[in-house]
Amino acid sequence: MSDTPVPTDAPAGGPVEMHSPHHAGHHPRRPSGRARRRLVVGLLVALGVGGAAAGVGVLTGFLPNPVVAGDPKANGRAEPRETGPQSVKVVRPRRDANFRITTRQFATVEPYYQAGLRARVTGVVRSVTKDIGEPVRAGELLVDIDVPDLRQAVEQKEAVVLQREKELAAARADLAVARSAVDAAAVAVRFKVIDVARAQDTRAARKTDLDAVTALAGSTVVLRNRVDAAALDYQAAARAVEAAEADVEKAKVDRAGKAASLEKAQADIELRAAFVEVARRDRDAAAIQVGYARLYAPFDGVIVARAADPGRFVSAGAGGSTDPLVTVARTDLVTVVAKVPDNAAPFVSWETEATVEFTQLPGVTVRGPITRYSRVIDPADQTMRVEVDVFNGTRDEYRAMLTEAAVESTLSPLVPLDPLAAVAAAGAGMYRGKADHKGWHEGWALTPDRGAGRGDAAIVPGTTATMRLDLEKFGDAFLLPSGAVYGRAGQSYLLVVENGLTRQVPVAVQMNDGTLAKVAAVIPGGGGRQVTRELTGDEVVVLSRQLEVGENARVTPVFDKW
Repeated sequence: MSDTPVPTDAPAGGPVEMHSPHHAGHHPRRPSGRARRRLVVGLLVALGVGGAAAGVGVLTGFLPNPVVAGDPKANGRAEPRETGPQSVKVVRPRRDANFRITTRQFATVEPYYQAGLRARVTGVVRSVTKDIGEPVRAGELLVDIDVPDLRQAVEQKEAVVLQREKELAAARADLAVARSAVDAAAVAVRFKVIDVARAQDTRAARKTDLDAVTALAGSTVVLRNRVDAAALDYQAAARAVEAAEADVEKAKVDRAGKAASLEKAQADIELRAAFVEVARRDRDAAAIQVGYARLYAPFDGVIVARAADPGRFVSAGAGGSTDPLVTVARTDLVTVVAKVPDNAAPFVSWETEATVEFTQLPGVTVRGPITRYSRVIDPADQTMRVEVDVFNGTRDEYRAMLTEAAVESTLSPLVPLDPLAAVAAAGAGMYRGKADHKGWHEGWALTPDRGAGRGDAAIVPGTTATMRLDLEKFGDAFLLPSGAVYGRAGQSYLLVVENGLTRQVPVAVQMNDGTLAKVAAVIPGGGGRQVTRELTGDEVVVLSRQLEVGENARVTPVFDKW
């Protein structure tokens, strides 16, 4: 029998296993390649099923979660651990009367003033006197728009004013005529009164004659005729008196009519005067529209944008044209603007000190009190606007400013009366000149410390900076390292040690600058509400690894110096 090995169970294309038939009963047969693959697949399936079962056990609570196994609160149990106490670093809150919490925020540089001048009339641009980068003075003409229709309207309304003034003059002449008529009526009344008196005198004379003739009358026919004639004369005189009295009444009525005409003439004058005033206001309104055709610089500054050239047609709607024709900015002063988060906003005040560093000008810094702040949180980003005004002139301009400040100090009650005091204040880094304040409460604009080799490089509006704010002093409050505060499910906590056991205390973070934090403990209040309580300084607070240590764990506190 040959000892030459022969191949058996060799699958096509697979490895060939060789064995000797003489030792078939003494050596176990090795599994084939197919059998090994089946074994590997079985092991993988078993591991998968076991892992899934373990995951289900963790999710359902039957098995502990290894990630949070160190946190008893994760499975709803808070019993003390049976293991020996572990050492943890702890601190106590402390006070520092000279310590300020600071916040550092991204800032942008804006012009002190900036105005986009838009057309408020429709027409063709006649001229543009300045180009980008050129300085302008307040009141200087920048853009002139040709508006012949508006100028024609002004001339037409001026003619209407003249017409109304002529009508007013005619009404005043009518008033004079009416007054003359009233005077004439009064004279006529007086004449009629005199006629009445004359008629009364005639009647009295006729009465006397009648009485005399009647006394002498006898039986003669002649005397009786004389009595009859005298009686008739007396009656005629009496009728004349009545007629004269009626003429007086007629004259009085005529006088009253003339007086009414006089009042009408006076009212007509007032009406004509009102027409004149309306016409003048209409003309002035048209003149104002013509004035809109010229755009003037609102303040001293520089042209930073120009979108108009001669010959361009501009159309103004109800609110003016959409795009500014020219934009003027004041850059001898700039405003550095930062957005302070809402947790730091309560500690900003007029005494808050700011330090500004300009990104594009390394080494140029500004230090001093903030100029203004909004006192309102913007709901869009939960921040509050803080501004610092900075003088942005050259050194020669700065020296000229010192001289101007010394002169103005003797004239203005807002600065020291002593010129030397004004110069000293300006030399301390504060600038204050004409119309350099947006509000009554604002102080001096700060002057930058340019450092060595920076020269008179200007601060360009639109660039970025970093503003550090030294917030309110916390000498009366207890502070902690920022690492002592940790978050969980949207709530901030401290892990404190009491009688060798840890306890999780919810807190409200009042300030956290990344180094130090000011917090207040949150405790249940009446009516289901929560109230805050300041730290006492006796708390023993775990400094790190709070989630790993967990609540209600036995620990040995090791105090850390900070």
